[in-house]
Amino acid sequence: MNTEGSSFEATLFEVLYWFAMIAMSLVLAGITVALFLTGIKMARTTRKGLGIGCIVFSLAAACMVVMMVNRQFF
Repeated sequence: MNTEGSSFEATLFEVLYWFAMIAMSLVLAGITVALFLTGIKMARTTRKGLGIGCIVFSLAAACMVVMMVNRQFF
């Protein structure tokens, strides 16, 4: 954070921005894991195609989340 010479409002919005970025990343990761687990559950039943589709989609989403986190935080 660059707080040198900044106003209180600018510092506050920068903190809120980083809080929102971290929260969004955690929510996206949680949804991706939940979708993956739902896909495994469906793949074990008669909905094999839907389960495999959920698993593939969640793996693609996980790759995009990893790229987003790497770009934003590292």
